[in-house]
Amino acid sequence: LNLDLSKALMQFGFHFAPDPSSQQVCSIGGNVANNSGGPHCLAYGVTTSHVLAAEVVLPNAEIVILGGIDPEPKGYDLRGLFVGSEGTMGIATKVAVRLTPNPPDVRTLLLDFADVSDGALAVSAIINAGIIPAALEMMDHNAIGIVEAFVHAGYPVEAAAVLLVELDGLSGGVEAAVETINDVAKTHNAGSVRVAKDEAERALLWKGRKNAFGAVARIKPDYYLHDTVVPRSKLVEVLNQIYKIADKYDLIAINVFHAGDGNLHPILAYDAREPGILERVHSAGDEIIKASMEAGGVLS
Repeated sequence: LNLDLSKALMQFGFHFAPDPSSQQVCSIGGNVANNSGGPHCLAYGVTTSHVLAAEVVLPNAEIVILGGIDPEPKGYDLRGLFVGSEGTMGIATKVAVRLTPNPPDVRTLLLDFADVSDGALAVSAIINAGIIPAALEMMDHNAIGIVEAFVHAGYPVEAAAVLLVELDGLSGGVEAAVETINDVAKTHNAGSVRVAKDEAERALLWKGRKNAFGAVARIKPDYYLHDTVVPRSKLVEVLNQIYKIADKYDLIAINVFHAGDGNLHPILAYDAREPGILERVHSAGDEIIKASMEAGGVLS
């Protein structure tokens, strides 16, 4: 499993960078099939950037090696073509992955906002300041409430949105980035900036983010998840449209997403036992996708 690999590598000072929210249960083979991402792929890239080679069984039962551990394998990049093909081109039976050194210093910050728009604008401001965080995640008010009830990490449940920002690298650079983000927070009306004081607090904050989807069950038994990418400059516009669409169809919208690269994961929470609910959910979903596309986004 994805997380098992990183745990086994910890004693050697390395980890496997792709970290989808399902990393406790997802396999490396599944990551390869889906070209999985995760919060820390903002700085480190998705799975294709971390797969060197794969042994693949083709549909005709032929076994081939795609890619290689050489710096520049000869021929076409069939490895890159295979990663993300979702099993349509063959089945990976062995995978050689690229390991990432653990950073010498890590800081995890939680910024809270009274307005979702301020939080979304702060995302672009952080990137525009020349900082590419290891991770830059956003959760809205509905998400904060269900996550805090689950993990009790001290998330500010009164906030309209929070940004979870992780910085890593050499200590001097990390300290400078923390100061810059504090400045961005002030100019974008952040209520507070919390810096995790130790690894236990950092892990608890991440536990909340990575268990957000499962925590939806605290308010509704079912949910419909979307996955689109929009330009960061359009985050405010698209988020506002998502809320309007959810209200139009009398649904609960929950936004938990990779804000740094504009990768939205709008969740529509509902109870499938309610008569006629699926039609409303699907109609709302279609409108959310259309809104993302019209803003210059794509399906992801």
